[in-house]
Amino acid sequence: MCLLYSNMNILVTSKLSAQANNIVDEKIDKIFTSETGQWSSPILVQLRKDGWIKIKKDDNGNAVVEFGNGSRIFCRPCGDSCRYIRSNIVIIDEFVLIEKKTIYECAVPTLEVRRFAGRPKDYKEETKQIFLSSAKTKTNWGWRQLIQCVNGHYKDKRIKYGFFAGDIFTAIANGIQTKKKYISAKDSTDDMSFEQEYLNIFLSNSEDSMFKYEDFEQNQCIDKPFYPRKLIDILDGEEQTYTFDDGHIRYITTDIALATGNENDNTILLCVSFDKETGIRSYEYMTSMSGMNSMEQVKQMKRLFYEYRANYFEMDSRGVGYGLYDLMTIETLDDELGITYPAWGVCKDRNLQISSETVLQDRIGRTASSETEDVIIPFVATAEINNQMHLGFRKALKDKMVRLLIDDSEANAKFENDDAYWTTRSSDYRANMLLPFLQTKFMINESISLNTVRLDSGNIKLKESNRMEVKDRYITCSMANMFADKLMGKYVLGSQESDFNIDAYSFLSNL
Repeated sequence: MCLLYSNMNILVTSKLSAQANNIVDEKIDKIFTSETGQWSSPILVQLRKDGWIKIKKDDNGNAVVEFGNGSRIFCRPCGDSCRYIRSNIVIIDEFVLIEKKTIYECAVPTLEVRRFAGRPKDYKEETKQIFLSSAKTKTNWGWRQLIQCVNGHYKDKRIKYGFFAGDIFTAIANGIQTKKKYISAKDSTDDMSFEQEYLNIFLSNSEDSMFKYEDFEQNQCIDKPFYPRKLIDILDGEEQTYTFDDGHIRYITTDIALATGNENDNTILLCVSFDKETGIRSYEYMTSMSGMNSMEQVKQMKRLFYEYRANYFEMDSRGVGYGLYDLMTIETLDDELGITYPAWGVCKDRNLQISSETVLQDRIGRTASSETEDVIIPFVATAEINNQMHLGFRKALKDKMVRLLIDDSEANAKFENDDAYWTTRSSDYRANMLLPFLQTKFMINESISLNTVRLDSGNIKLKESNRMEVKDRYITCSMANMFADKLMGKYVLGSQESDFNIDAYSFLSNL
């Protein structure tokens, strides 16, 4: 459009400026107008050499493409910076990450008919809006926008609508991706994420599910997770950059799996920060371990516990966890760091315990060491405890008492915006930074796919929809919430009890 028409103004916008800049930096600059680009255009390359196409940054770091005929493509973050500017075409990248209100208050109002000398009064030239995005969930307003566009394409005689949807097979057919990439993604990605990211399917809630996407989405607000230091960082003496709040109780919850168990089973570790004033529980970091023997798992768990400066360790102590508990109760050598972690025992505060007195006495009796740090909250599920756990987690989500990490695509966009070198960072570095966000996404997908089964006793049981699916992450998060409810009773509700003294009002009897 800019090549064919003079004075054409095209606004490219997204939630963050770096994401909008990528349209220019990664496509126009590095591909279309670059001699080394696989899909470069010889004509565009020559026009750029001749100075007829110029690519630069404005004073605020926003990318701009200027053409010799007065046309231009310019980038802005979708917000107040879009106000008072004018465009003839608006391209909104990853529009599902932006609030609909922001788009229609800031970006769309910039549209006006292109101005050029000698315009005939009867010449019709409409403005254009182009919405780009990968698939999300059907609870996102972007799904309704897509449905409206498709309906308008076939039914609306006044306005011209168009749409295009592609998947990984489209990319393979056009040489953008390969069959090996498809196979690798299929093997390494859970089913729901694969459908969303590679098959371009908007995900919906299961009819039999106890949880809905909106239950989780309304709680995704943490954009800075806790990151444990890597082994090399600790050895190099690097300090932990996380800010530890003294007004919070920190604990780790784990659901344990065998190293030799099902390939879908993982030991999940979740770091939670509990606000003693509000009762809000923030799920700040989640990771998984597989293929480790029991001694290695115990070492990694204790290392993370002290790295996070946690106060409690809530652990699944049935089956595999039963044997792992024994190893927790003796000193643990971290040979890589040259540290010996103390033996652990059961927390003595009965008000914080979830399991029965019988379970507690059994675990106390199995404690191998006489001197222990009493931090363990053993979790042994029963039908009644499971029922309470499922309902409690659902209620906490609906009451917005749980804070979760934001979506990984939103996190990636934020990293691109905040880190000028993000795209050139190593794949290992980027994967490590995005890992907690991806784990949260996997947990949400697990939760949504669970079917609700009501038992004859009246209790609720959650079951995987097929044998290949897992619920390790969901179980860990719901366990963590159940312990947070115990903390709530001690620190929040307990502190709100009135210190009423009737003797202070004895003077009223004389009135």
